[in-house]
Amino acid sequence: MSDLLFLTRKTCVLCSEVYPIVTEAARRWGHTVEAIDVDEAGLDGRFGDRVPVVLRDGVEVLSGRFGRSEVRRALR
Repeated sequence: MSDLLFLTRKTCVLCSEVYPIVTEAARRWGHTVEAIDVDEAGLDGRFGDRVPVVLRDGVEVLSGRFGRSEVRRALR
């Protein structure tokens, strides 16, 4: 099992679209997911406008536009 961080921001429409895909896949493969707003966490300097980003055990595995197949490959 891995810990996933889903980096997002309130104004990110793409984040809202892919978050359910990530959480569904995470549940299927036994990962935990925590969503973090980059602006509130002070990570906006590091990630800028590059959200959504998924970190698996601290390593970036997904960012930008991605779909179910990319999520499956990254989280298996």
